[in-house]
Amino acid sequence: MSTRMEGIEQRSLFYGTTLSMDVIVAENNRYRILAETLPWKELGEVANAYRAKRVNLHNGRPLNLRLHLGALIAQSMNGWTDRETEDMVAHHAGVRCLCALEYSRETIDHTSIEVFRNQLTDKGVEAINQIVVKAAEKAGFTGAGLCSSDTTAQESPIAYPTEVGHMRNIANQLVGIGKKIKKNLSKTLDGMAQEVQRIFTTIRLFTRGKGEEALAKKKKLSEGLQSVVARMRRFIQDGVRDFSGKGCERYQEALDFYGLMLSQIRQWMKTGFHPAGKIVSLWERQARAITRNKAAKAVEFGRRWIITRLEKGYVIGTPCQKLGSDADTGIISEVLEHFARMMGRLPKMVVYDRGGDGPKNHEVLAEEKILDAIFRKGEESLVGLGRNQVLKARRERALSEAAIATIKHSRYGFNRPRAKSSEGCVTKGQAAILGANLTHFARDWAMALASG
Repeated sequence: MSTRMEGIEQRSLFYGTTLSMDVIVAENNRYRILAETLPWKELGEVANAYRAKRVNLHNGRPLNLRLHLGALIAQSMNGWTDRETEDMVAHHAGVRCLCALEYSRETIDHTSIEVFRNQLTDKGVEAINQIVVKAAEKAGFTGAGLCSSDTTAQESPIAYPTEVGHMRNIANQLVGIGKKIKKNLSKTLDGMAQEVQRIFTTIRLFTRGKGEEALAKKKKLSEGLQSVVARMRRFIQDGVRDFSGKGCERYQEALDFYGLMLSQIRQWMKTGFHPAGKIVSLWERQARAITRNKAAKAVEFGRRWIITRLEKGYVIGTPCQKLGSDADTGIISEVLEHFARMMGRLPKMVVYDRGGDGPKNHEVLAEEKILDAIFRKGEESLVGLGRNQVLKARRERALSEAAIATIKHSRYGFNRPRAKSSEGCVTKGQAAILGANLTHFARDWAMALASG
């Protein structure tokens, strides 16, 4: 076979120049489709409404709203980091079309992407998702007749929580506070911190195994570690009382939080049982241990979400009002409240797994005159439904699990999101749902355009 060598034996045509080139963005390119079909005016109005709650929109350098919305949309569809998104906006022809930069050399900085996302908050991203779902409904791609819901856990991006690890991290935080409020506290705190590190290292290296001797030694060392950390906290507390500088309230709030965690650890050491609502992270304070009773993972650490699949695969979701594990036997009222807020009306049919089989749920659906397709526990799983309704309920129930698996894919980043705050985790969760819906929306429009 012969070989064409042009381009191999010559330098790039761009070498030493500022030439530009033409790139074809096909009609079925998903970014071009979104650029032409999304209701950008509505998206911009919602974005500015939420930004106005955080910043004064009339001060500072004007923000290119379409550029930032396009970057947010492209990022949510691909799970890119902020720096990857910056690079894609600068060099990806389809993404530049989405951001309305076809005839511009303007680009975006990764810090601007983060600032814009933080200004929107999770509520703003959810409102953008609502507009996308409404646009899909208007185009006939989905509808509000079906509500197929389930709860799932959004795992927090935290290390596996252990009491020993928590106490060491608390000690490190206390040292930082002590150095800020009073310089002469440093020497005493450093000595305590070294004792904490020594006990921590001993526990990790010399108490391995599940034998009685190892467990007894670990328990004794853990009690000693808890005692040292509690003493550090009391020592810092005395310093904060005498401190009148900036940040005093913040330091006191942190000390109260560490005191709560230490009391929970002390209760576990005495009783062997964790208290209800136990805190599992110093920074992700809304994360809880969620019992799943599954073969792969008995417990997940994060927050529970309600995920609802609409007709033809579109998804809406929201964090559960209660943190931590809870039964789904009374959750339907919460599901319907969120559904009505997002879709503007109640569904005609509700599908839920056996976890939702509770008298309260059935009563709520009966009062609202909604078709009850909650799977029952027992021989007859779906009571009072016709054959076609039973088949539809079973199909939608299976597809609900598929929808949850989709948003949990690494492409969308629902699980263990790249975030360093509780609010950031919820925002990334909403962005994952938005990304899945946008991908679905672009695919539906591509099929519609192809079919004429």
